Amino acid sequence: MLYTRNIPIIPRNLVAIPGLVLGVGDNIRGRIVAGVLVLAALGGCTPERTEAAAAPVGPTCPSAPEPAGLVIVRADRPLHVASGLDRCDRLAADGPWTVVLRAPDGSLGRHGAVVTFPVDAPRLGQPVAVGQVRGLIADRAVTWPVAGGHARIRGDLGQAGLLAVAARVTVVDGRPAVDPPAGLTVAADGPYRPPTVHELRYGATEVGEQAALGAGLVYTGVSGSGGFEDRLYAVDSTEGPPLRGRPTVVSTVSGGNGTLAWEPAPGVVAYVGYSGALLGADAVAALHRLAVRSRPLSDVEWRAAGPQTVDQTNEPG
Repeated sequence: MLYTRNIPIIPRNLVAIPGLVLGVGDNIRGRIVAGVLVLAALGGCTPERTEAAAAPVGPTCPSAPEPAGLVIVRADRPLHVASGLDRCDRLAADGPWTVVLRAPDGSLGRHGAVVTFPVDAPRLGQPVAVGQVRGLIADRAVTWPVAGGHARIRGDLGQAGLLAVAARVTVVDGRPAVDPPAGLTVAADGPYRPPTVHELRYGATEVGEQAALGAGLVYTGVSGSGGFEDRLYAVDSTEGPPLRGRPTVVSTVSGGNGTLAWEPAPGVVAYVGYSGALLGADAVAALHRLAVRSRPLSDVEWRAAGPQTVDQTNEPG
Protein backbone atom coordinates (compact mmCIF):
# COMPACT_ATOMS: atom_id res chain seq x y z
CA MET A 1 0.00 0.00 0.00
CA LEU A 2 1.25 3.45 -0.85
CA TYR A 3 1.97 5.72 2.08
CA THR A 4 0.53 9.20 2.28
CA ARG A 5 2.21 10.60 5.34
CA ASN A 6 3.02 14.30 5.42
CA ILE A 7 6.50 14.59 3.89
CA PRO A 8 8.08 18.06 3.95
CA ILE A 9 8.70 19.62 0.59
CA ILE A 10 12.44 19.85 -0.05
CA PRO A 11 13.07 22.49 -2.68
CA ARG A 12 15.65 21.72 -5.34
CA ASN A 13 18.06 24.22 -6.92
CA LEU A 14 16.39 26.50 -9.42
CA VAL A 15 18.79 28.25 -11.71
CA ALA A 16 18.83 30.46 -14.78
CA ILE A 17 20.52 28.63 -17.64
CA PRO A 18 20.17 28.17 -21.40
CA GLY A 19 17.05 26.19 -22.34
CA LEU A 20 16.99 22.73 -23.84
CA VAL A 21 14.53 22.27 -26.68
CA LEU A 22 13.67 18.75 -27.71
CA GLY A 23 11.34 17.60 -30.42
CA VAL A 24 8.64 15.00 -29.80
CA GLY A 25 8.98 11.87 -31.89
CA ASP A 26 10.98 8.73 -32.39
CA ASN A 27 14.23 10.67 -32.73
CA ILE A 28 14.88 13.17 -29.95
CA ARG A 29 16.55 16.31 -31.30
CA GLY A 30 18.17 18.85 -29.03
CA ARG A 31 19.32 22.40 -29.73
CA ILE A 32 20.13 25.44 -27.65
CA VAL A 33 17.62 28.26 -27.87
CA ALA A 34 18.56 31.90 -27.62
CA GLY A 35 17.95 33.61 -24.32
CA VAL A 36 17.68 32.30 -20.80
CA LEU A 37 14.94 30.30 -19.13
CA VAL A 38 14.54 31.74 -15.63
CA LEU A 39 13.09 28.98 -13.49
CA ALA A 40 13.27 31.05 -10.32
CA ALA A 41 9.90 32.41 -11.33
CA LEU A 42 8.43 29.10 -10.17
CA GLY A 43 8.92 30.13 -6.56
CA GLY A 44 11.45 31.16 -3.95
CA CYS A 45 13.48 28.00 -3.62
CA THR A 46 16.76 27.68 -1.77
CA PRO A 47 19.74 25.56 -2.82
CA GLU A 48 19.68 21.89 -1.84
CA ARG A 49 22.56 19.86 -0.44
CA THR A 50 26.07 21.28 -0.77
CA GLU A 51 26.28 24.73 -2.34
CA ALA A 52 28.03 25.08 -5.69
CA ALA A 53 31.76 25.68 -5.51
CA ALA A 54 33.15 28.95 -6.83
CA ALA A 55 35.35 27.04 -9.31
CA PRO A 56 35.81 23.38 -10.25
CA VAL A 57 38.27 21.51 -8.03
CA GLY A 58 39.79 18.07 -8.14
CA PRO A 59 39.69 15.71 -11.13
CA THR A 60 37.54 16.22 -14.21
CA CYS A 61 33.84 15.51 -13.73
CA PRO A 62 33.16 12.15 -15.40
CA SER A 63 30.35 11.46 -17.83
CA ALA A 64 27.27 9.71 -16.46
CA PRO A 65 26.55 6.16 -17.66
CA GLU A 66 24.11 5.67 -20.54
CA PRO A 67 21.46 6.84 -20.71
CA ALA A 68 23.03 10.18 -19.85
CA GLY A 69 19.66 11.78 -19.17
CA LEU A 70 15.89 11.55 -19.51
CA VAL A 71 13.62 14.05 -21.20
CA ILE A 72 9.84 14.22 -20.74
CA VAL A 73 7.90 14.76 -23.96
CA ARG A 74 4.32 15.90 -24.57
CA ALA A 75 2.26 14.70 -27.48
CA ASP A 76 0.22 17.94 -27.54
CA ARG A 77 3.26 20.21 -27.94
CA PRO A 78 5.74 20.21 -30.83
CA LEU A 79 8.61 21.48 -28.65
CA HIS A 80 9.50 21.27 -25.00
CA VAL A 81 11.84 23.34 -22.87
CA ALA A 82 13.72 22.19 -19.76
CA SER A 83 16.77 23.22 -17.77
CA GLY A 84 19.73 20.89 -17.35
CA LEU A 85 22.12 20.38 -14.42
CA ASP A 86 25.30 18.36 -14.14
CA ARG A 87 25.63 17.67 -10.40
CA CYS A 88 29.36 16.99 -10.27
CA ASP A 89 31.09 15.29 -7.31
CA ARG A 90 34.72 15.27 -8.42
CA LEU A 91 35.91 13.42 -5.30
CA ALA A 92 33.23 10.71 -5.21
CA ALA A 93 35.69 7.97 -6.19
CA ASP A 94 37.78 8.82 -3.13
CA GLY A 95 34.82 8.29 -0.79
CA PRO A 96 33.01 5.14 0.32
CA TRP A 97 32.56 2.33 -2.21
CA THR A 98 29.62 -0.06 -2.61
CA VAL A 99 28.84 -3.57 -3.81
CA VAL A 100 25.21 -4.28 -4.75
CA LEU A 101 23.96 -7.85 -4.33
CA ARG A 102 20.72 -9.35 -5.59
CA ALA A 103 18.71 -12.53 -5.27
CA PRO A 104 17.43 -14.09 -8.54
CA ASP A 105 14.12 -12.29 -8.11
CA GLY A 106 15.77 -9.08 -6.90
CA SER A 107 15.48 -5.60 -8.37
CA LEU A 108 16.32 -2.04 -7.36
CA GLY A 109 15.81 -1.87 -3.58
CA ARG A 110 14.16 -5.29 -3.43
CA HIS A 111 15.48 -8.74 -2.41
CA GLY A 112 19.07 -7.71 -2.08
CA ALA A 113 21.62 -5.76 -0.08
CA VAL A 114 24.33 -3.13 -0.41
CA VAL A 115 27.77 -3.43 1.19
CA THR A 116 29.52 -0.10 1.89
CA PHE A 117 33.08 0.61 3.05
CA PRO A 118 34.19 2.66 4.89
CA VAL A 119 31.36 3.92 7.09
CA ASP A 120 31.22 5.56 10.50
CA ALA A 121 31.36 3.31 13.56
CA PRO A 122 27.83 2.49 14.76
CA ARG A 123 26.45 4.02 17.93
CA LEU A 124 23.36 1.87 18.43
CA GLY A 125 22.36 -1.71 17.78
CA GLN A 126 22.33 -5.22 19.13
CA PRO A 127 25.68 -7.05 19.36
CA VAL A 128 26.14 -9.75 16.75
CA ALA A 129 29.06 -11.93 15.62
CA VAL A 130 30.42 -11.27 12.13
CA GLY A 131 32.95 -14.04 11.61
CA GLN A 132 35.50 -13.56 14.39
CA VAL A 133 34.61 -9.94 15.21
CA ARG A 134 31.79 -8.20 17.02
CA GLY A 135 29.37 -6.07 15.04
CA LEU A 136 26.06 -4.33 15.66
CA ILE A 137 22.74 -4.89 13.90
CA ALA A 138 19.97 -2.29 13.71
CA ASP A 139 17.41 -1.10 11.13
CA ARG A 140 18.09 -3.83 8.55
CA ALA A 141 21.82 -3.09 8.67
CA VAL A 142 24.88 -4.83 10.12
CA THR A 143 28.04 -2.81 10.78
CA TRP A 144 31.35 -4.33 11.84
CA PRO A 145 35.08 -3.51 12.05
CA VAL A 146 37.31 -4.54 9.13
CA ALA A 147 40.56 -3.34 7.53
CA GLY A 148 41.09 -0.58 10.09
CA GLY A 149 37.62 0.87 9.54
CA HIS A 150 34.00 -0.25 9.50
CA ALA A 151 31.85 -1.86 6.79
CA ARG A 152 28.07 -1.98 6.59
CA ILE A 153 25.61 -4.23 4.82
CA ARG A 154 22.04 -3.01 4.50
CA GLY A 155 19.19 -4.84 2.83
CA ASP A 156 16.04 -6.92 3.14
CA LEU A 157 17.63 -10.38 3.35
CA GLY A 158 16.86 -10.84 7.04
CA GLN A 159 19.43 -11.07 9.82
CA ALA A 160 20.77 -14.49 8.82
CA GLY A 161 21.11 -13.43 5.19
CA LEU A 162 22.91 -10.19 6.03
CA LEU A 163 25.33 -11.98 8.37
CA ALA A 164 26.04 -14.63 5.74
CA VAL A 165 27.12 -11.92 3.30
CA ALA A 166 29.02 -9.90 5.91
CA ALA A 167 31.17 -12.91 6.78
CA ARG A 168 32.32 -13.06 3.13
CA VAL A 169 33.31 -9.40 2.77
CA THR A 170 36.96 -8.40 2.42
CA VAL A 171 38.58 -5.06 1.68
CA VAL A 172 41.00 -4.80 -1.25
CA ASP A 173 42.87 -1.54 -1.87
CA GLY A 174 40.40 0.30 0.33
CA ARG A 175 37.32 -1.02 -1.45
CA PRO A 176 34.88 -3.76 -0.41
CA ALA A 177 34.87 -7.09 -2.23
CA VAL A 178 32.25 -9.78 -1.74
CA ASP A 179 32.29 -13.50 -2.43
CA PRO A 180 28.51 -13.86 -2.44
CA PRO A 181 26.93 -16.90 -0.83
CA ALA A 182 24.75 -19.23 -2.89
CA GLY A 183 21.59 -17.54 -4.13
CA LEU A 184 23.10 -14.07 -4.47
CA THR A 185 25.08 -12.38 -7.23
CA VAL A 186 26.97 -9.11 -7.48
CA ALA A 187 24.79 -6.78 -9.57
CA ALA A 188 27.05 -3.71 -9.54
CA ASP A 189 29.83 -1.94 -7.70
CA GLY A 190 30.96 1.66 -7.62
CA PRO A 191 31.24 4.80 -5.48
CA TYR A 192 28.60 5.35 -2.82
CA ARG A 193 28.18 8.91 -4.04
CA PRO A 194 27.50 9.16 -7.77
CA PRO A 195 30.28 11.15 -9.46
CA THR A 196 27.75 12.73 -11.80
CA VAL A 197 23.98 13.20 -11.61
CA HIS A 198 22.28 14.52 -14.74
CA GLU A 199 18.96 16.26 -14.09
CA LEU A 200 16.35 18.01 -16.21
CA ARG A 201 13.78 20.24 -14.53
CA TYR A 202 10.28 21.35 -15.39
CA GLY A 203 7.32 23.05 -13.82
CA ALA A 204 4.54 20.55 -13.08
CA THR A 205 2.22 22.71 -15.20
CA GLU A 206 4.62 22.44 -18.17
CA VAL A 207 4.29 18.66 -18.21
CA GLY A 208 0.52 18.74 -17.55
CA GLU A 209 0.51 17.08 -14.11
CA GLN A 210 -0.29 20.01 -11.82
CA ALA A 211 -3.59 18.45 -10.72
CA ALA A 212 -1.80 15.47 -9.14
CA LEU A 213 1.58 17.00 -8.28
CA GLY A 214 0.72 20.61 -7.45
CA ALA A 215 2.24 23.69 -9.03
CA GLY A 216 5.80 22.80 -8.05
CA LEU A 217 8.85 21.26 -9.67
CA VAL A 218 9.22 18.05 -11.68
CA TYR A 219 12.66 16.60 -12.39
CA THR A 220 14.24 13.62 -14.09
CA GLY A 221 17.63 12.22 -13.17
CA VAL A 222 20.19 9.55 -13.98
CA SER A 223 22.91 8.50 -11.52
CA GLY A 224 24.89 5.58 -10.15
CA SER A 225 23.02 3.03 -8.06
CA GLY A 226 25.13 2.19 -4.99
CA GLY A 227 24.22 4.94 -2.53
CA PHE A 228 20.72 5.34 -3.99
CA GLU A 229 19.93 1.68 -3.41
CA ASP A 230 21.46 1.73 0.07
CA ARG A 231 19.14 4.61 0.97
CA LEU A 232 16.14 2.72 -0.43
CA TYR A 233 16.73 0.06 2.23
CA ALA A 234 16.99 2.75 4.92
CA VAL A 235 13.72 4.61 4.23
CA ASP A 236 10.08 3.75 3.65
CA SER A 237 9.57 2.65 0.06
CA THR A 238 6.94 0.83 -1.95
CA GLU A 239 6.81 -1.01 -5.25
CA GLY A 240 5.62 1.19 -8.08
CA PRO A 241 3.86 0.25 -11.32
CA PRO A 242 6.10 -1.62 -13.80
CA LEU A 243 7.77 0.47 -16.48
CA ARG A 244 8.45 -1.18 -19.84
CA GLY A 245 8.72 -4.52 -18.10
CA ARG A 246 11.06 -3.26 -15.37
CA PRO A 247 10.17 -2.98 -11.65
CA THR A 248 9.99 0.48 -10.12
CA VAL A 249 10.22 1.72 -6.55
CA VAL A 250 8.60 4.77 -4.95
CA SER A 251 10.38 6.62 -2.14
CA THR A 252 11.67 10.01 -1.03
CA VAL A 253 15.27 9.18 -2.01
CA SER A 254 16.77 12.01 -4.09
CA GLY A 255 14.77 14.76 -2.41
CA GLY A 256 11.41 16.37 -3.02
CA ASN A 257 8.10 14.83 -2.05
CA GLY A 258 8.74 11.60 -3.92
CA THR A 259 10.51 9.80 -6.73
CA LEU A 260 9.68 6.84 -8.92
CA ALA A 261 12.93 5.07 -9.80
CA TRP A 262 14.00 2.13 -11.94
CA GLU A 263 17.19 0.52 -13.23
CA PRO A 264 17.65 0.97 -17.01
CA ALA A 265 21.01 -0.82 -16.86
CA PRO A 266 23.09 -2.53 -14.14
CA GLY A 267 24.55 0.06 -11.79
CA VAL A 268 22.39 2.87 -13.22
CA VAL A 269 19.35 4.48 -11.61
CA ALA A 270 16.85 6.62 -13.48
CA TYR A 271 14.13 8.51 -11.68
CA VAL A 272 11.28 10.99 -12.03
CA GLY A 273 10.52 13.10 -8.97
CA TYR A 274 8.66 16.18 -7.83
CA SER A 275 8.23 18.78 -5.12
CA GLY A 276 4.64 19.89 -4.65
CA ALA A 277 1.58 18.04 -3.35
CA LEU A 278 1.72 15.28 -0.74
CA LEU A 279 2.86 11.87 -1.95
CA GLY A 280 -0.07 9.54 -2.48
CA ALA A 281 -1.66 7.25 -5.06
CA ASP A 282 -2.51 10.12 -7.44
CA ALA A 283 1.04 11.45 -7.31
CA VAL A 284 2.53 8.01 -7.93
CA ALA A 285 0.23 7.53 -10.92
CA ALA A 286 1.36 10.90 -12.28
CA LEU A 287 5.04 10.04 -11.81
CA HIS A 288 4.45 6.79 -13.68
CA ARG A 289 2.77 8.65 -16.56
CA LEU A 290 5.77 10.97 -16.74
CA ALA A 291 8.18 8.02 -16.67
CA VAL A 292 6.29 6.40 -19.55
CA ARG A 293 6.64 9.66 -21.49
CA SER A 294 10.36 9.94 -20.73
CA ARG A 295 12.92 9.30 -23.44
CA PRO A 296 16.64 8.56 -23.00
CA LEU A 297 19.34 11.02 -24.00
CA SER A 298 22.78 9.94 -25.15
CA ASP A 299 25.86 11.64 -23.77
CA VAL A 300 26.23 13.53 -27.07
CA GLU A 301 22.64 14.81 -26.86
CA TRP A 302 23.11 15.78 -23.22
CA ARG A 303 26.32 17.70 -23.86
CA ALA A 304 24.77 19.43 -26.87
CA ALA A 305 22.16 20.88 -24.53
CA GLY A 306 24.78 22.87 -22.62
CA PRO A 307 23.73 21.95 -19.05
CA GLN A 308 25.08 24.00 -16.16
CA THR A 309 27.71 22.22 -14.05
CA VAL A 310 27.25 22.49 -10.28
CA ASP A 311 30.07 21.25 -8.02
CA GLN A 312 28.72 19.57 -4.91
CA THR A 313 28.84 16.44 -2.75
CA ASN A 314 26.28 14.02 -4.21
CA GLU A 315 25.16 12.38 -0.99
CA PRO A 316 22.04 10.30 -1.78
CA GLY A 317 19.22 11.84 0.22
